[in-house]
Amino acid sequence: MEKIRISKFLAQCGINSRRKCENLILNGQVKVNGVVVKELFYKIDLEKDVVEYNGKILKIENKIVIALNKPKGYLCTVKDDFNRKTVLNLLEDLNFKNRLYPIGRLDYNSRGLLLLTNDGDFAYKVLHPKFNIDKTYEVTLDRDLSQKDKYKLLNGIKIDGVLVEIKDINFTEEYHEDNKNYDNNKKVKKVILTIHEGRKRIIRRIFKELNYKVMDLKRIKIGNFDIDGIKEGSYKILSKDDLKKVLMLK
Repeated sequence: MEKIRISKFLAQCGINSRRKCENLILNGQVKVNGVVVKELFYKIDLEKDVVEYNGKILKIENKIVIALNKPKGYLCTVKDDFNRKTVLNLLEDLNFKNRLYPIGRLDYNSRGLLLLTNDGDFAYKVLHPKFNIDKTYEVTLDRDLSQKDKYKLLNGIKIDGVLVEIKDINFTEEYHEDNKNYDNNKKVKKVILTIHEGRKRIIRRIFKELNYKVMDLKRIKIGNFDIDGIKEGSYKILSKDDLKKVLMLK
């Protein structure tokens, strides 16, 4: 007779991350055997108990994680009240796409690596700061980053009074012919930035704090898994080895 905590069960059913599932429980949206349960430490019997969320009986699904190369112009949500395009529109050929949700987010005008899953435990490990999962971004600014500001970043930047620790900063150069904000054929220096946290619009807010404008923002890596080989607008179902890379496991 196996018993597990109800929030973990909800996460394994693909409802959402464990933390968000806890909010659903506290809000009285979950029933066990027809009775509302608001106790986060309540454990259910997987063989006997019937769990309902919003009137639907839940069962644990096969777990899956997808790496999507998100283009600009898509929302990182499962639905939108204004019928704007969401990342699920890029997964039309997946029969179970409506049971997936994004792990974290990229804003509408940002692009790059986005993970989607029905595995709440995995999402929790990627998102929670205690696991220190790296998120690496390629950032094009309206001008080159000065050495002075690089040192400021390496010492950490406070956003809303909370220090954002920058794990690593590197630079790369490439020709940026199509960007109207630059002269044709001018080499543009890009900032490669690695952090652990994922607050909303955190990269844009970091550079705004230093009086830079972000012209382009692309997430290129989560943990040790990078976006190489996944075309923009395409996705890959992650293998066990890929999942280890995301979680920075050997």
